[in-house]
Amino acid sequence: MKTSNLINSCLFAAALGFHAQAASDTLTIVIEDIREVSGTVQVQVLAGQAQFEGDGAVAQFLEPAVEGSVTLVADDLPPGEYAIRVMHDVNGNDELDANFVGMPTEPYAFSNNAKGQFGPAQWKDARFALEGDVTQVIRLNH
Repeated sequence: MKTSNLINSCLFAAALGFHAQAASDTLTIVIEDIREVSGTVQVQVLAGQAQFEGDGAVAQFLEPAVEGSVTLVADDLPPGEYAIRVMHDVNGNDELDANFVGMPTEPYAFSNNAKGQFGPAQWKDARFALEGDVTQVIRLNH
């Protein structure tokens, strides 16, 4: 009788562990059209409109620039709405450089390949739902 309870408990625990693994959400981010090998590609994963319009991020990546593309993975994010902000800091000064009228002079991008008019993309265009495994393929704007 005790052996049967132990086996049942082990099976139940294993089933819970399997369910927890199956329910974890993974975001794969592919940044394309990296043309220069200098500097870093900086990526922020933003949870909700408040983070998108302010500071902070639920995940951040800082990768050396490589020609072509880079793939990043953010594991175990809770389900919800997110957006991604990307900058290729070519000169390594940790800023998105701009010209005298405010137009970026370094490559940048947003999730859904959203583009802004006279400014950055808006939350409504960059947001996406994360439920399960999601891949965002983002092309840099030059």
